Amino acid sequence: MSGVLSVAELNRAVNETLTRDPLLAKVQVRGEISGLKKYPSGHTYFTLKDSEAAVDCVLFRGAADNVRFELLDGMSVVLFARPNLYDKTGRFQLIVSGAREEGVGDLYTRFIKLKEKLEREGLFDASKKKPIPTIPKRVVAVTSSSGAVIRDMIHVIRRRFPGMRLILIPVAVQGIGAENEIAAAIATANRLHLGDVIIVGRGGGSQEDLQPFNEEVTARAIAESEIPVISAVGHETDYTIADFVADLRAPTPSAAAELVVPLKNALYERLELLSSSLEQALANRLESSGRHLTHLVSRPVLVKPTAIVERHHVRLALHRQRLVNIFPKRMTDTGIRYERFEERFHTAIQRIKTNRESQLETLTKALEALSPLAVLTRGYSVVRRPTGDMVMSASSLKKDDRVDLIFADGEVHARILDSASELDNGSSNQF
Repeated sequence: MSGVLSVAELNRAVNETLTRDPLLAKVQVRGEISGLKKYPSGHTYFTLKDSEAAVDCVLFRGAADNVRFELLDGMSVVLFARPNLYDKTGRFQLIVSGAREEGVGDLYTRFIKLKEKLEREGLFDASKKKPIPTIPKRVVAVTSSSGAVIRDMIHVIRRRFPGMRLILIPVAVQGIGAENEIAAAIATANRLHLGDVIIVGRGGGSQEDLQPFNEEVTARAIAESEIPVISAVGHETDYTIADFVADLRAPTPSAAAELVVPLKNALYERLELLSSSLEQALANRLESSGRHLTHLVSRPVLVKPTAIVERHHVRLALHRQRLVNIFPKRMTDTGIRYERFEERFHTAIQRIKTNRESQLETLTKALEALSPLAVLTRGYSVVRRPTGDMVMSASSLKKDDRVDLIFADGEVHARILDSASELDNGSSNQF
C-alpha cells in the first residue's frame, strides 16, 4: 500500500481492519434506541445512544427476522452487530444482526413521566386551547436562525400571503440549555406583544435532538403564553410534550406556516365572490321591492284614500239608524215590565200586611185573655212585697209587714196589723 491513499482506499482499509479485528468483528452494544425509521424497502435505521455518546445503526431486511420484538424509540436494548465504515461517505455505523430487549430507556421514561404529570395538571385539556387567528398581522417564529426551517417558513409565507410580517426570535433548538432559550423567547414574544401567533419549530431528529421540546420548562412556557402557539417540531411521526401543550400541532414547520397564513389570492377571490353575491342580493331585493311598490300603488286605498273612510262612514250611519229605531221600543217594553213588577209588588205588600195584622190581632186577644190584669178587672187584686216578690199565702205575712195592693185601676200601700196566726186565735185583720 502506497503512502498516499485515496478517500475510498482509506475507508476500505479501515473497514477491513474492523472486520479482521477479533474483538470488533462481532460486538454486543447496550444503549437506547432513538430516531428509528422504517422504510418500505424493509431496512430500519436508528441511533443507539447512552448518556455520553451515540452511534448510527442499520438493520437490513434480511436480518430483521432475527429480532423477535418490535424496535421502538426509547427502548433499551443490547445489539448484536458488527462495526462498519461505509466506503462512499465514511460514515461509521453498526450493522445489526440481532437484538435483546432490556426495557425502556431513560429519556423515554422521563418523557412518559412528564407527560403523565402535565396531563394530570390539565395542561393538555382541549378547553385551554386558544383559537388561531384567521388572518394574523404578525407571525413570530421561535426557531434556529440557520437551517432549512426558517427558509421554508419564509418561502411559504411569501408565496401564500405577500406582505405578511414574520418576526424571528433565534434560539438553539437542540443541545444543553436549548429549552431555556425557547421558553425565554416565548415569554419575550408575549411581554413585547410581538405578534398574533407563535410558531415553535425545528426539523426532525433523534429523540435526544428533540429533547428541548420534551422539557418541562418549554411546556410551561407554551401553556402560560397568552398568544396562541403552534408546535411544529419534527416530522409527522414525531410527537413531543410541546405538541400536546400547544394550541395547535403541525407536522412540520412548513405545514405550520400554511395553517397560520391564508392564501391572499383565495381571500381576494372570496371577497370578490361575496361582493358579487351581495350586489346580486341587493339587486334582487330592489327589484322585488319595486314590484311590491307597483302592486301597492294600484290598490284602491292608495288610488282613492277616502274610499276606506266612506265605507266605514256608511257602516256607522247604518248602526246609528238601527240604534235610533230600537231604542224607543226597548224603552216602551221596559216601562211595561216596570209597571207589571210594581203592581205585583204592591199586591204582595198588601197581602203580607193583612196577614200580619190578622196574626197581631189574634195574638193580642190571646195575650189579653192570659193577662193578670184581665182578672183584676173582675174585682180581684194582687198583693206584692216592696221587693217585688208576690205574696202567695197569708201565712207568709207578719205583723207590720209592708205590702202593695195592686188593683185594675192602680195600686195602694198597706201595713199588716195582724198576722194569720192571730186571726186563727179569733182576731180580725186590719190594715
